[in-house]
Amino acid sequence: MKNFYYMGIAGLLFFFVLSCSKDENSALFLKRDTDQLSFAYEESNETFTVRANGSWSIDLSEADWVSVDPIEGVGDGETVQIVNVTASRNVGDMRNGIIKIVSGEKEALINISQEEGKVIFGTPYFTAGLVSNFPLEDTYLVIPYNKGGLEEGVSVSTQISGIGSAGIQVSNTDVDMSSENGEVRLPITGTPTTDGQVTFNIQILGQTLIVNTAVREQGNNDPIGTVYLSQDFDLLVLGGDHVGNAQGLHLVGTWPTEAGLRVLPPNPAYAVSGTRNTDGTGDYFATMHPTFVASRGLEGWTGLRVYERPGYIKIGTAASPDGYLATPPLTAIAGWADVKVKFTAARWSESGSLDPNATVTVRVLNAGTSDDANREISLTPGWTDKEIIVEGATAETVIEFRARNAGNGRFLLDNIEISKVIK
Repeated sequence: MKNFYYMGIAGLLFFFVLSCSKDENSALFLKRDTDQLSFAYEESNETFTVRANGSWSIDLSEADWVSVDPIEGVGDGETVQIVNVTASRNVGDMRNGIIKIVSGEKEALINISQEEGKVIFGTPYFTAGLVSNFPLEDTYLVIPYNKGGLEEGVSVSTQISGIGSAGIQVSNTDVDMSSENGEVRLPITGTPTTDGQVTFNIQILGQTLIVNTAVREQGNNDPIGTVYLSQDFDLLVLGGDHVGNAQGLHLVGTWPTEAGLRVLPPNPAYAVSGTRNTDGTGDYFATMHPTFVASRGLEGWTGLRVYERPGYIKIGTAASPDGYLATPPLTAIAGWADVKVKFTAARWSESGSLDPNATVTVRVLNAGTSDDANREISLTPGWTDKEIIVEGATAETVIEFRARNAGNGRFLLDNIEISKVIK
């Protein structure tokens, strides 16, 4: 009888355990492989996995800047399901959110974040100045930027204010910022009618850019691009080609003199000799006769420690700190004009230890100003183009190109052009 009793108890226990096991197997569970995802500011992708033994779905109500694929599914309790997450391009501050995975009454959360992605705007500038009663043709307000890479067009709105704003128009527009780095170009149209300050208030990608400028009267009626001075040194033929690493022509024999200054003989003979480092003449303005300097197209120019090279000049010596070349006064300018001073320059590079820090400084003398004047401009052993803008140049303006105030500051100069711009 006891055996039957114990057998009954054992059966009940077995049934109870079996029932509990079935309940546990049928209970919903939900697992994900991470609770944190981070994204770069660009449109980017990450993944996480879901394992569940029933249907599940994803709630993005606290993460509206991401999309997921798939957004729902059914798990068998064993299979790991992969979910792809795409974060849209961030153009604002760092942002955070929560991806919520729901299965029945169970929830699993994944915290997400994306780094700050504001487009970085540089200093705006105008392609031409705003001059009263001067039509604005092909004139743009240019805004450099980086951290672009935006797939869709970007809306830009602009408001203009100030005394000088009369007659100026800037239309609201959409611009392409698909390049990672580039420029936004806003067309400026109309004809300014009043001198005075102008403020451009630009709204773009949630940012406000303020640009202040001024409308002023035109200094003269010369067309934009009028060349007031041009010097390509093509009349210079003597000396070694330092930049081109070649010997050059030199006068055969000695230089005759007049009043102690060198002149060419009646029938000069030349021969290739010397090295790339050999000057073709003495110092133009200390040892060469003014008639010779004039024959090289440099009448009216002044300078010190200036030496002839084929198609260009050398300024300075190894020991001197005071070499320079100065233009004649810009007498072609009537009234006043803003001008662009363009030139090509290279530094001396005889060896690694000589003239590695050679620079050129442009000075504006007598009339006119420039934000870039009186600053040392770095040079390389090869030719590079340089330019500065001078405001308010007149017939008295002289432009000077000066070596650095130290020894071993030799540099080479070519292709000087001074032309009118509207700043």
